[in-house]
Amino acid sequence: MAGAQPGVHALQLKPVCVSDSLKKGTKFVKWDDDSTIVTPIILRTDPQGFFFYWTDQNKETELLDLSLVKDARCGRHAKAPKDPKLRELLDVGNIGRLEQRMITVVYGPDLVNISHLNLVAFQEEVAKEWTNEVFSLATNLLAQNMSRDAFLEKAYTKLKLQVTPEGRIPLKNIYRLFSADRKRVETALEACSLPSSRVEKANEAAKSEQSCGKAPPKHFHLHFIKQNKMLEPACYCFFVRCFGIGKI
Repeated sequence: MAGAQPGVHALQLKPVCVSDSLKKGTKFVKWDDDSTIVTPIILRTDPQGFFFYWTDQNKETELLDLSLVKDARCGRHAKAPKDPKLRELLDVGNIGRLEQRMITVVYGPDLVNISHLNLVAFQEEVAKEWTNEVFSLATNLLAQNMSRDAFLEKAYTKLKLQVTPEGRIPLKNIYRLFSADRKRVETALEACSLPSSRVEKANEAAKSEQSCGKAPPKHFHLHFIKQNKMLEPACYCFFVRCFGIGKI
């Protein structure tokens, strides 16, 4: 037939787009079934949509990889607290029905080994917005099939989200990120003229005769050039060496 449509249709892949409200952050209350303690947090998503992370009153930051998210539910589909005292704490001073402000994020490496992140928003509209946005980011096909450079940027983003109050990245976070080969990480750090545990041990040995006894700081600073969205050469060199990408 002349007016027949082709049998194969092009799949429309939408790029990852993080809304301003998610990047700016929103106040939530985090709770758990195993405890009667509720924790006020500020929940955010990085501009690239790799992670969503939260900061508590003690300025401690935790993050969750959006690629591990299997589902995001709100309203009557979300988990509800079983303890009456916990429910009372979550419902104090808030507007709207508690059930409509609840969010449950299901995450894990597969559909069997899963965990739940339970949150309560202060408004029903906020709960719906975050649920839809998080689910959209987690199920984005381009995000699930990222390029090599995107994985490189994701690793760097993870380190930048877990910095010290001074804006520095602890060495332990780098070793945790590349836990499979610690020696390779140390070699890459030294080759890029960045601090490493072996360098620290050498510095400590050289200063062993001094009375101060202060060890060098176990962190270093990475700079991200926002204008062209490229890593600083020394930092890019480090990541390339760790991932084994390209030649230097």
